Amino acid sequence: MSTLLQSVKYMEAAREEIKRPSFMTQLFSGEPDFSLLAPYPLQTTQDKLVGDQICAQVATFLTGKVDPAEIERTGKIPRSVLDGLAKLGLFGMNIPQEYGGLGLSQTNYNRVLALIASYCNILALLLSAHQSIGVSKPILLFGNEEQKRTWLPRIAAGAISAFGLTEPNVGSDPANMSTTAVLSSDGSHYVINGEKLWCTNGTIADVIVLMAKVNGKITAFVMDMTTPGVEVQQRCEFMGCRGIENAWIRFTDVKVPVENVIGEVGKGLKMALTTLNVGRISLASVCLGMAKQVFAPAVEWSTQRQTFGKPIGEHELNTQKLARMAADIFAMEAITYLVCGMVDRGQSDFRVEAAAAKLFTSESLWKIVDAAMQIRGGRGYEKADSLRTRGEKPVPIEQVFRDARLYLIGEGASEILKLFIAREVWDPHLKRTAKMFSSGGIAKLREAAKVGRFYAEWYSRIVKPQSDRDFSCPGVFSRAAIEQLRYVRRTSRRLSRVAFYAMLQHMATLDQKQALVSHLADVGVDLFVITAVTLYAEVTPGSAELSRQVFQDARARIDTHFRAIRDGREDGTTCLGQDVVKGRYDWLLNGSLAEAWLSERSSAVPQTIDAAAESPIAAT
Repeated sequence: MSTLLQSVKYMEAAREEIKRPSFMTQLFSGEPDFSLLAPYPLQTTQDKLVGDQICAQVATFLTGKVDPAEIERTGKIPRSVLDGLAKLGLFGMNIPQEYGGLGLSQTNYNRVLALIASYCNILALLLSAHQSIGVSKPILLFGNEEQKRTWLPRIAAGAISAFGLTEPNVGSDPANMSTTAVLSSDGSHYVINGEKLWCTNGTIADVIVLMAKVNGKITAFVMDMTTPGVEVQQRCEFMGCRGIENAWIRFTDVKVPVENVIGEVGKGLKMALTTLNVGRISLASVCLGMAKQVFAPAVEWSTQRQTFGKPIGEHELNTQKLARMAADIFAMEAITYLVCGMVDRGQSDFRVEAAAAKLFTSESLWKIVDAAMQIRGGRGYEKADSLRTRGEKPVPIEQVFRDARLYLIGEGASEILKLFIAREVWDPHLKRTAKMFSSGGIAKLREAAKVGRFYAEWYSRIVKPQSDRDFSCPGVFSRAAIEQLRYVRRTSRRLSRVAFYAMLQHMATLDQKQALVSHLADVGVDLFVITAVTLYAEVTPGSAELSRQVFQDARARIDTHFRAIRDGREDGTTCLGQDVVKGRYDWLLNGSLAEAWLSERSSAVPQTIDAAAESPIAAT
């Protein structure tokens, strides 16, 4: 079999023993089991009451004590705000009460994050990094009792935590990190050397979870940031998210007690990737809150601003923008809290679903904030402080636009998540055929016969027409919802067939067909979105039109993906891109000073090129 997506194969380390399989894995096999998700997981009355109370307290604090514009202007979160968050217990939302935390469910935790992000996404990002990938989650999931009693009360009380995984030369492939931890001769401590980049909260963190290699195996450590040899080299500055405290940190001969190893030596990668699963669903809530923040002023402006004799919201192009903004927010909410419900329910494999939620919500946010800026026009592009100076409402569309771009990159860039989803859902196929492709002679023939028998039976089920007459799903009763889930079931069979054909056709070169793999992953994500929205609409009065719009838009995207796969149009684009990499189109830089930004260039002052003499366009 192909070396398919070997760059993300290490993500298998995050797998846990589960009792309920992944819905999306079954979806890609053409046999989705809707009972894994349905009925939509609503909060219990008691859990919702807890969430309502904490959200009310947080809302009062935010509107009374936090000035998001000040954080944007200064690039700093005031100490008084951090103290206020600690007083509310927000640094220990996911820490059990026995260790000093609030012990919130995943759903309530995400509700709080979405609420905060709708007012100041910088605070939501700080809290998410602190709890979703910071010290508390790794200690809760993998730490021993002594570590829990040592570190968790401190974290819950307000000690800020960070996470050190990425390095200057290592991004989406943490298996290649270079930070090392060497056991001392007396076996009492490890000596750590290396660097970490883009550690959110790093410049103000009190403690950090650090990944380092022990004898070549990634291991997780918890350490105090005041430990000798820990040095913050720089606070990184970005296009947006000006208030985040993001650090480049150097570790030089840092001595860490052996008691500070989280879990087992060599199991750090599993820990890191497991916590990232929770981090992804947390970021989905942050994206949801930010989308709601820009939606409100976009709708308001569409009713107030008049052009050509009527409000701009009544012009059809803007009306359609608003319709899709509303539908996408509904879909973001549906998929986010569906995955939260899976986490709270337990025993479910939610890794792929969490990745799909983060992928969909981050890309939806980007579309929504772009539409909001377009609707508000110049007032969307203008900074909030400039609007305030002119006496207008200081709506921070421009700021949220810049901030939103981060979420297409952080905790799994969109491209990596698509490859991850494909790798995970195809894992049963890869495992089933592994022995056949790794063996030879008679053994290979025996394995081929077993594989052949399995796929003959599986394929006969996938191609056999299904009767929709007796189709049903728990908690789904409306005719429209049933029809949408029937579409998901039919299309999942098509998806499984197309994916199977692709594996047969490309075999050893499938790892080079990332565009094809991406199309297939996108289809699967959209089918999951349709499912989540359909189930959510059944428990959300007045949402039928929103559900239908999500369905129509997702179906159109799915048709486009299948058409691209069938036409093979990506091959030509790939060839063109390869020529660009080889420098065949460097002449496009003619007439510019772009060479000034190249890493290897003459020390002489760059000169412009005579476009009239050298441009193919001019020559014709």
